[in-house]
Amino acid sequence: MCSFSLTSLSLSLSEIVRIGPGLNRENCEDVETVRVSGGFRPSSFAFVIISFSCVSQLLVFALYGARGDTGYRKKGLRMTTVLGGASLLVFAAFSERHAGYKHVLAAILAVFSNTMYGLSVIFYNSYLPILAKESEAILSEGKEEDHDYENELSTKGYAAGYLSGVLGLLLSLVVLFLSGGSDEDASDNKASSAFRWCIVLAGAWWLGFGVYFCEKLRDDEVNEEEKQEQQKNSELARMKDSLGRFARTIAEAKSKFPVTFSFLILYFAYTDGFSTIAGLGVLYAQRDMCTGTTGLFLIALLAPLSAAVGNFLFLFIKRKLNASNQAMVVSALFSISLLPIWGLLGYVSNSIGFRNSWEAYFLAIWFGLNLGAIQSFSRTLFCELIPPHRESEFFSFFELTDKGSSWVGPLVMSIMANSSGNLRRSFWYILCMTIIPAFFVLRLDVEKGKQMVKRTKQISEDEEPI
Repeated sequence: MCSFSLTSLSLSLSEIVRIGPGLNRENCEDVETVRVSGGFRPSSFAFVIISFSCVSQLLVFALYGARGDTGYRKKGLRMTTVLGGASLLVFAAFSERHAGYKHVLAAILAVFSNTMYGLSVIFYNSYLPILAKESEAILSEGKEEDHDYENELSTKGYAAGYLSGVLGLLLSLVVLFLSGGSDEDASDNKASSAFRWCIVLAGAWWLGFGVYFCEKLRDDEVNEEEKQEQQKNSELARMKDSLGRFARTIAEAKSKFPVTFSFLILYFAYTDGFSTIAGLGVLYAQRDMCTGTTGLFLIALLAPLSAAVGNFLFLFIKRKLNASNQAMVVSALFSISLLPIWGLLGYVSNSIGFRNSWEAYFLAIWFGLNLGAIQSFSRTLFCELIPPHRESEFFSFFELTDKGSSWVGPLVMSIMANSSGNLRRSFWYILCMTIIPAFFVLRLDVEKGKQMVKRTKQISEDEEPI
């Protein structure tokens, strides 16, 4: 459900800082004739804010991510949901006037809400192996773990999030039409105001559904000794402890779980490629393919809807071929690389290569199909490579590699957009960030990594007092 909030926010931030006539324009030569603070083009400014968000997430992940394994998982998920959703509700206070400063406030709120969202994902993801192990289906069969069930659970979770995103964006489209933001003669202030209420809707959606379903999760199990120890420590001491655990996780992953560590390095690279496609796609559709606001919303609907379909489509293929999670990740990476290749065709063709509006819809559908698969199978593959009872600790590292790389692509895009205004060269960067990791993931010895985790689990059980 949070995917709707962040998708809506990213689109709306882009529109709030954009200045130019006519949201449903027939040409897009004047989209960025005016610059915002610091002399940035609007598209470049958006990428800079994404980069700032990623840096903020890195700091917060290190300070709070590992605390989910010490009885903070549910509390942390609730806290980040409330703060993140509330930060989007603040957009309701924006006036249609004072356009000179509202993009700065929007940027600050975007950084904060993205940070809360990223931290909430750590706590959310850490529930996956726990829920899989405690399911009635697994317990009734006497199994300790079932990665096929984890795949199914992960697929359904992502699909539910994408479908809720579609529903939320449909509601936003209604808000946009009712407020007059999609009118051909809509002024910049009126358009920004319409998108502002879409952001508020996203915050209410995130806050309401997030808090409700968070309460449905079981409370964290904490023994009395750990509980008393946590009560004695100050917040600063707990932050230092989390930071220490985080540092030890990185060192331990490198020394004791080299396969896990190698996978995370590769994940660092290819998630940057995916996140760059998402950001570049919206701006490219708006700037170079002259897609209007209604078209952008259609793209925003097609992407999560396709992702939900892609979740189940790739899961069906996996079961049909009896393929591993590793094979599915590689397949999705090779498949998504077709998008930058298609974009590069624009150098040799004036008719294709993301030069037409219909290609923007193709980009959204193809990207969505592969996004659903890569997210789901990357998560379940990582579940195979982490030791038990340290889910939040390792998933904070997992999210660190995701968000830690997400600023690289946007920064590259920002430099290109601000210097020359030409974004087509970005496809070379995306191609490298998808094709190269695919070959290395293919060579990864996943079975060796799983055996290392099992040996660690056995040693841990042997050391437990009887």
